[in-house]
Amino acid sequence: MYKKIISIAIVLGLVFYGGYLTARFLISDDLQASTGPRYSTKAVERGDIKQGVNITGQLSGNWGGSIAAPKPVGITDSNGMSVSVTYKIEEVFVEPNDMIKKGDNLVRLSAVNLGDILNELTEGIQKKQEDIQTKLSNLGKILNKDITDVSQVNAYDGIVFRAPIRGRITELTVEEGEKVENFNIATIVDDSRVKISFKVNTYEYDSLKEGQKILLQYRKATEHGTQLAFDGFYSGTITKLNKNKVPNGMTYVHTGTIEADNPGLVQPGMTVSIYTENNGAPVAALSYSGDVTSFVNEKKVSYSYLHGGENSNVVATEVYVSTNEFVEEGDLLVRIAGSDVTQLIQNEVDAITNAYEEIESIYKKIDKISELTSKLMVTAPTDGMVAYVNYREGDEIIANEQSDQWSLMLMDVYNTDEMYIYTTVSDLDVLYIAQDAPVTVTVDALPGETFEGEVMRLDSYTDYRTGETVYNVQIKVEGREGLRPGMNTNCFVDSGESLDTLLVPIEAVFEENGKQMVEVLVGENEVEAVEIEVGLMNDMYVEVLSGLEEGQLVVTGSTKDLMPSQSVPENGSILPVAN
Repeated sequence: MYKKIISIAIVLGLVFYGGYLTARFLISDDLQASTGPRYSTKAVERGDIKQGVNITGQLSGNWGGSIAAPKPVGITDSNGMSVSVTYKIEEVFVEPNDMIKKGDNLVRLSAVNLGDILNELTEGIQKKQEDIQTKLSNLGKILNKDITDVSQVNAYDGIVFRAPIRGRITELTVEEGEKVENFNIATIVDDSRVKISFKVNTYEYDSLKEGQKILLQYRKATEHGTQLAFDGFYSGTITKLNKNKVPNGMTYVHTGTIEADNPGLVQPGMTVSIYTENNGAPVAALSYSGDVTSFVNEKKVSYSYLHGGENSNVVATEVYVSTNEFVEEGDLLVRIAGSDVTQLIQNEVDAITNAYEEIESIYKKIDKISELTSKLMVTAPTDGMVAYVNYREGDEIIANEQSDQWSLMLMDVYNTDEMYIYTTVSDLDVLYIAQDAPVTVTVDALPGETFEGEVMRLDSYTDYRTGETVYNVQIKVEGREGLRPGMNTNCFVDSGESLDTLLVPIEAVFEENGKQMVEVLVGENEVEAVEIEVGLMNDMYVEVLSGLEEGQLVVTGSTKDLMPSQSVPENGSILPVAN
């Protein structure tokens, strides 16, 4: 009993002594209180910061479908009869579960019965082409011009010149019954629409686009400058807007073109005031005026083969128009014809037309054979993974126009060219995710590798069971060898970065009365609370836009570990109180 009492006394003594030492360590004496707390600090420094969101999800693949042997559509013999093609599997380059890239060789086929048909058709084309060249040469001599295409000739009109565009004839160099000696027959200008060049400042560029309607005021030059040529505004359309800015004096501008209907008397050389519009009403004038540069359409009717010299018998038998007359596109201008050649021209045209039709028919047959031959090396249409292979080397497939896809199917594949991650994020993280934002993807099964991606879709819905808003994110991942549907991924959605900027540790920043604050060490052991403007932040650093300078020491912790508005009272209590 005596020994137990002594043991208990010793234990109680140790407990009280330990408590005394602990109290002395936690509660400052007068000398310690005058010295003050100790602070952990970090210098404000310059560096780079990247902000983003980390999310997780599983890879989802696309079903790539089936890869089949080509169907022999339109393959005929020399008599135009459809034929069946026997494919032989010469080589199979892949096995199930192999990863394939777009363009990779999968299966090599052969179809040997097409060679003889192709040779026969090719020889037929060569003979027809020689015949056509002879006939075109003869027709060119009759018409006193080079003929490369029979569509240039209308035998019943003789040699006819037609208006290439709708417009006004500003020049006509032939007269009825006279020889045609001038290279240029006529000049036609479509003055119904004008072309206007303009330029805009870089800050105006974003509010404009091609196809946009604008309003115009035409101005004409006077002795004292310019004045309105017509009352009111006229509509125009931006047909071209250069996205690349160019120097313009001390600044940069974007150039463009406007097309507009001619109200009647607009001529090249006029200046134009340009306004944006809303429902036909002017909104704001652009900084620069435009210039009417030309009419939209201006064409010359000219034929060099009309120069026949003194012995030329080329005569304008009929002239249908006169200078300043308005014509529609396709209207007759001048006819140069003679009844003595009409029948001869028609006979030649008919013969050439028939020969062209025969060649076209043969070419279509050859195109079908060539198309089929190019498909005998079956390649991967996209990146993916082989699901299974249906044939082996030496197997044969009989194919014709009536064959369905299943009878021609060689293999099935998954499409891994583009894979997707479907996941959800919190209402805080969604603030840092934007459409088309770049994403860095890592896969648990492929350590050390990274994959590129981007946010394809961001939407939300309300869960009717909980009433909470659910934020969905769809990420497209660039496919690469090794990726498989179902793999777990970690994604970093990049929401921005800042280079060479002021940074402080995130633990140094706190909020007080709605303001972002830090404590700055001043003097030897005094701190001052400073308001700062923050920018980007991540899990380690905060960007400081204003309020601090590089090299200042910010407090990241102290022995008091108190808010700036708290302090230790002089009575030695270990509980903080408000100042």
